Amino acid sequence: MLDWQVSSPPLETGIAFATIPRNERAIYSESMCKDEFGKCLLETCNDQPGKKRMTFVSVIIPAYNAASFVLGAINSVLGQTFQNFELIVVDDGSKDGTRKTVESYLSDSRVRYLYQENRGLPGARNAGAKVSRGDYLAFLDADDFFAPNALECMLNAFQSTDARWLNVGVLKLEGEIRTVRHPKTPEGDLLLAILEDDFITRSPFYPRQEFFSVGMYDEEIRNREDWDINIRMIGAGKRFVNVDQPLYYYTRTEGSITTGNRRRLYSFTEMLLRKHHKRLADAGNKAAAHLYAQNLWRLARGYFYEIRDPREGFRCAWQSLRYDPSLSRLVHPLFHRLQTARNRR
Repeated sequence: MLDWQVSSPPLETGIAFATIPRNERAIYSESMCKDEFGKCLLETCNDQPGKKRMTFVSVIIPAYNAASFVLGAINSVLGQTFQNFELIVVDDGSKDGTRKTVESYLSDSRVRYLYQENRGLPGARNAGAKVSRGDYLAFLDADDFFAPNALECMLNAFQSTDARWLNVGVLKLEGEIRTVRHPKTPEGDLLLAILEDDFITRSPFYPRQEFFSVGMYDEEIRNREDWDINIRMIGAGKRFVNVDQPLYYYTRTEGSITTGNRRRLYSFTEMLLRKHHKRLADAGNKAAAHLYAQNLWRLARGYFYEIRDPREGFRCAWQSLRYDPSLSRLVHPLFHRLQTARNRR
């Protein structure tokens, strides 16, 4: 039987979290879904006839110009150890052969195809959720993959705790390089922690009612949409569970629905900061004001050093100093320039 530990640290938000101990083999066997008496820990096991209907999962894959890579995502779902699911591919206005690629799978009654005019990643995810029928919703990007036991393990995490959402490990695939990111929970106030930076590695799986109750994805924020919903989940006081297994395989594919230029990333990041950080800062939350200023300063540095746009850089820097005047923020760039000039001599 899995050794669950649920802790409730003294946080201002009053949120508790649970952590699944890491299995070095990174694989859950069927026996790990049962206790020492052989009793099933999942509603989904077939050895509970007549007691409760089988849990149904909707897997949603948003796809944009994904003909060359969506097959990997689809096959990773069809090969799951948990098989009671529907798979909804949402074509977000693709101009390539995405439709034709997906049509080859429609002979499988579990696979559904939905086309819409381009609304961006959040809009595609929401469209799939609205037509779904599952008790749980799983979101998988078209250029990524689920581990073979991902659905089974995520269901187990929910039904073995009272969590309302979860945070899973990620296997990052970059050519021949494989990097595992383990989920970690910072100490202290979780709301302030998530406002400082998005510490959630990946949250691809929600109970249906929890996802809709928080308002789904914000379709105005077409980048950093995961950070946005993570802030709202924590702000709503919803307990989460860390699943320390690399259940989500992440790749980066140019031209996919999730990639975009850095200026676009900064623009939507600032939109998110205004939605959450600025709102709390304007309401008198000094800690939020400090974090708003801190994130604006990061954007300013990005505009200066990466995009080479001093106008936007000065604008973000000025807003940062308005909300939290800091001499150290002004001194650090000057010190950095002096050190660079000295090293060039």
